[in-house]
Amino acid sequence: MELWKKLMLNGSVKLFMSNKILDKYIADISYEGFEIYTFDCSKWDSKNYHHDLAAVLGFPCYYGENLDAFNDCLSDMVEEETDFVLVFKNYELFAKQNLEVAFKLLDIIQINSWRFLIEDVKLLSFIQSNDATMSFPNLGAMSASAEWNGEEWLDKDRGL
Repeated sequence: MELWKKLMLNGSVKLFMSNKILDKYIADISYEGFEIYTFDCSKWDSKNYHHDLAAVLGFPCYYGENLDAFNDCLSDMVEEETDFVLVFKNYELFAKQNLEVAFKLLDIIQINSWRFLIEDVKLLSFIQSNDATMSFPNLGAMSASAEWNGEEWLDKDRGL
């Protein structure tokens, strides 16, 4: 079984503490044809992390530098039809500054990862942390209620 399948069994975001182990996984997943995008989060703060995301991922100049824009531009990457891994090093330093944003960023990645599979594109994220207690539970959890299908989406299509 390919490494990407093993990694995605319980979600596409994987935590790493050891840089040596992280480097091994990066090499192994690269061998499977994945493109690697690496971020050094020790340099991130609440004002500059979007600039780094946009620069490394090649987002368009109209990137809005907010989480909704990150979601939109990340989801557009499916059109490139290239499997890829987002590697975040020293993520605990960013998470200590803004845990809510750190969680939401990974949540967006997890949700898009499942969406990408429909288009036969694989997205993984490797999170390196020097904090052995770091955790991000419930990534990609859907709290929305059940939706109506496309043919009965409008109330009038259901006789209302």
